[in-house]
Amino acid sequence: MELTLPYDSETENAILGGVITNPLEYDSVSKYIIDNDVFYQRKAQLLWEKITEMKRSNQHIDMLTVCSALNDKEVKKGLTAYYITGCTSSAPAKGGCEFYANQIYEKYLLRKVIVQSENIKEKAKNNEKDVYDSINEAHSLYGELLNIRPSKVQDIEDVISETLISIENKTSKLITTGYNNLDKYSGGLTRGEITIIGGRPGHGKTTVMINMLSKALEDGKKAMFFSRELPNSELMKKIICLESEQLSYSMVRKNVFTDQSLSIVNSTIERIRKKYSKDKFLMFDNLKDFAASSAEAKRFKPDIIFDDYIQLVSCDGYKVDRRLQIEKLVNDYKWLAKEINCVVVLASQLNRFIERNNTRGKALEPQLSDLAESGAIEQVAENVFFSYYDYKVQGEAGKGKNIITLIASKVRYGDSGRSDLGYDGDKCKLYNSIEEMLNEEIPF
Repeated sequence: MELTLPYDSETENAILGGVITNPLEYDSVSKYIIDNDVFYQRKAQLLWEKITEMKRSNQHIDMLTVCSALNDKEVKKGLTAYYITGCTSSAPAKGGCEFYANQIYEKYLLRKVIVQSENIKEKAKNNEKDVYDSINEAHSLYGELLNIRPSKVQDIEDVISETLISIENKTSKLITTGYNNLDKYSGGLTRGEITIIGGRPGHGKTTVMINMLSKALEDGKKAMFFSRELPNSELMKKIICLESEQLSYSMVRKNVFTDQSLSIVNSTIERIRKKYSKDKFLMFDNLKDFAASSAEAKRFKPDIIFDDYIQLVSCDGYKVDRRLQIEKLVNDYKWLAKEINCVVVLASQLNRFIERNNTRGKALEPQLSDLAESGAIEQVAENVFFSYYDYKVQGEAGKGKNIITLIASKVRYGDSGRSDLGYDGDKCKLYNSIEEMLNEEIPF
């Protein structure tokens, strides 16, 4: 039996007509049209595509210009001047388009829920293993549907009360990185937001993340780490070196130990068992896609999630264009951060083009346009930090082996800038400054 899916053709037409008669409404509407399928009617989808095309090319938009821009193929599919005229005649009053856009977005989510529910039913009947992926996606859809319902609008007194609590307790929405020179830019990482750590291979992205992880656990936070590149055992070797403050990663990785270093390993592991206990920390190296990662996060409800790194997350079933895949992935992470009220820190590679761009110079620090799929990532992120290890690029002619530069290229709630931190790559450890590193007392 064919599914009956909810839609409202009159509301769809009214929105399109409203944007044509008042193009300034476009921005308020477009945030709900995350996909052309938000419109159910094919001709409505085509008209939205036409309006968007004209908007992006800075063309004047009104009923005459839109009708004049139609081609024969579009007309044959129902996008006629008669249809457009009908849309404009039902346009809502100025400022009303956003309200209607919210309504058709709700219909779109309901259609997805219905289709996904049927999908779950069939997969469950056939005992298919990936039924839980579908259940997790449906769970997210249900949450989003509930969040856009009018009943979710808070009373003004509730909003004021929540705001006052946030003001009085400055750290309620923030999780600090533990590094003063980094926190001074943003004040910390905001729950419900995404922070990107970008960098070339070998420039310390993973080291930055495990140091932030260690600081978060010291501060009493719950954390998760999705390791896409390294096996958990290799990541744990880095953590052991970091927490020991003495062991050499190169020696641990090669399994070269003295009696003294073995003793340090054993004592460090005992401390790790307490600090990284399963009620405070989970780590995964066997989850290839976002759905599985999201399900674990919703179950554990951490304060902070680390994902190293997003270009290795499988996007099977998403659109073919890799840029669109990453855009959807980062947006999904954003919604997950809001849903469970946590901070998400994502590592990202840079475009390979940076290594071949001779005009910029080999030693040039990375910038926002160097992020792989930069547009999709940058728009969603609260912060974009780059980890730049000058020694890796210039050797002894640069800043030195024990300095790594963290560049705050985008800080939504603060100031951009750069800071040099002390860096001991063989201990997998970052310091607030080179002076702090040199003055550190080695525990024995």
